[in-house]
Amino acid sequence: MKKILVYDDEGEMQNRLCEKLRGLEALREAFDIMPLERNVFLQTMEALRERQSAFRKIGRWDGEKIALDEASFLMIDYDLLGNPLDSFLTGEGVAYLARCFSTCGLIIGINQPPLIDFDLTLQGRPESFADLNIMEKNLNNPGLWGGEWQGFRPWYWPNLPGFWASFERRIADVKEALDAPIWEVLGFDRYTFDVLPRSISDFLGAEPAEVTFREFVRKSGNALKVKDAKSDDCAPEVLARVAAARISKWLERLVLPGQDILVDAPHLVSRFPSLISGDAGDIGAWNTTARLGSPDESGLNAGIIEEYRLKNDHWLSRPVWFWDGLRSCERIQEVREPWTAQMPEWVFCEDASRFHDRSGTTMFVAETESPYSRRFVQRFDDNDYNYRPLTRFSA
Repeated sequence: MKKILVYDDEGEMQNRLCEKLRGLEALREAFDIMPLERNVFLQTMEALRERQSAFRKIGRWDGEKIALDEASFLMIDYDLLGNPLDSFLTGEGVAYLARCFSTCGLIIGINQPPLIDFDLTLQGRPESFADLNIMEKNLNNPGLWGGEWQGFRPWYWPNLPGFWASFERRIADVKEALDAPIWEVLGFDRYTFDVLPRSISDFLGAEPAEVTFREFVRKSGNALKVKDAKSDDCAPEVLARVAAARISKWLERLVLPGQDILVDAPHLVSRFPSLISGDAGDIGAWNTTARLGSPDESGLNAGIIEEYRLKNDHWLSRPVWFWDGLRSCERIQEVREPWTAQMPEWVFCEDASRFHDRSGTTMFVAETESPYSRRFVQRFDDNDYNYRPLTRFSA
């Protein structure tokens, strides 16, 4: 059975996290949710460090499987001060070792400072080796796991089971093309990579359009650490897993938030309402676009813009389209006849993944260089949900 492993150095919190997850029936039925007992965790850390040491010497690691190798998800708390192995160890340190020296699936970092529920920059923590960073209290939000939700559900969250299921496809892409330019494998064109803003492209390296997956993992500083990357014969399996995870996070947390390179369905219909497949006067039709499913489930008349869709959409948590082509596509009414454009009465709320009447929302400015940086939140009770940094509300 598929496994979710949970670790915290405080047994009470570890059990609480497990119970939160088991409280979701669909999750309980699909996954074996297991606490990683302290003695097993210590053995696991010792094995990971032995693998790291071997990798530094010969570029690969072998040996018996460990618990992490068979985990679909690793849930790791950030504060591990009570861990007897190393008082300086954090969840982020564990995430790095797990990603680089095990075959675990997705890594979820819990309660990493600063403690926020909704990130008004929309960038999250691209430097973190956790595939998603989240607060403990949101871990059992049904919307995070592909279920129906009410109220708070940030749009930048993926559907975790779906995103986990596509992880192996991303790894396979990289293994087949370790020495190919990243843009080529992702399905971009070279020009798009050539004109990426520095705030986005620096993650990849000095010449983003030239960088291969192998070069990114070994030289960018955003994948393997320098000492871990020194072998000239690094195992392709390790490079592929690290690259797949890190490039996917780069797309999710640095490329997509601007909605000016890639654009997803709700932000697209906010500009081109004619693309709604249902009744454009019904807010329910608009909310069908806020789904993390296939393009056919996007709530759009997707056929007329199919040529602009990122075909390798398993690299992201949702269907996306290339904005540069869309804005000049005359099959779209608002492009062909801009004078007929009728903007909607509602706006998309990033903290609810739903459209809402503009009068009941609060505007903020995301931390992007995009002309579409002004966004909206429903802003749920500040006593329940922590929005930061607050300066983004007045930017």
